[in-house]
Amino acid sequence: MRRNLPVILCILVLISAAAPATAADATVETSTFLSVTSPKQYETIWSDLAPPEVTVAGRAEASNGIRDVVVESSAGAVSCGNATNFACTVPVAEGNETITVTLIDNRGKTSEAVLHVSVNVDIPPPPWISVIGTVRDADGRPVPGATVTFKSALPLASGPHPVTTETAGDGGYLIANAFGYGQTVSVEKDGYLPLHREVVFENTTNQLDLEVEPEPPEGRTVPGFSAGPGVLALLGGLLAIRARGKRG
Repeated sequence: MRRNLPVILCILVLISAAAPATAADATVETSTFLSVTSPKQYETIWSDLAPPEVTVAGRAEASNGIRDVVVESSAGAVSCGNATNFACTVPVAEGNETITVTLIDNRGKTSEAVLHVSVNVDIPPPPWISVIGTVRDADGRPVPGATVTFKSALPLASGPHPVTTETAGDGGYLIANAFGYGQTVSVEKDGYLPLHREVVFENTTNQLDLEVEPEPPEGRTVPGFSAGPGVLALLGGLLAIRARGKRG
């Protein structure tokens, strides 16, 4: 019995050492994180494809590692792989659609994110844009009181949708809610030649400085005196002088 005592003690030591480790393993908790950045909840999606598609993007994290990220809609399901940052395209149905994103870790634990979106099968409409800028003359001086007009270059059923404003004392102007990136820009002010430009903007918020030229002196008229009566008066004067010469 005494000979076996060291062996028994060794076995007890091994068992006591292994027991805490087993208990620690049993209490380890797994954690997951799933965030969808696009599309947004209740967003309206435009797709001109048939069948329509939606690109789903986001970030996934799992303490046990990522096995897969699956994106599913009523029209089908796709795997986005096991990368932390994911993005993949899933087919969807037109109308109200539910998209479910599922994170699966290496132990089979899952985490879900559910999105409700509206899908339109059509070309997306152009955005509303805003433009700020300054109207100056050829010498760089601000032109206050000028009328600035933006008209949509799109063939709209309701017309060109003009947006008009007037420059301030420093020549500055602000155009808000102009429809579409393509715009016909006009500037008008007494004493200056009218300005007309076709501009295609790239952003929803833009800056555009404009320059107008003064009207040539010969193009101006004296208030209350138009060009037509002036010409007639001049001809009448010449005829009167000629008639007096003949009489003399």
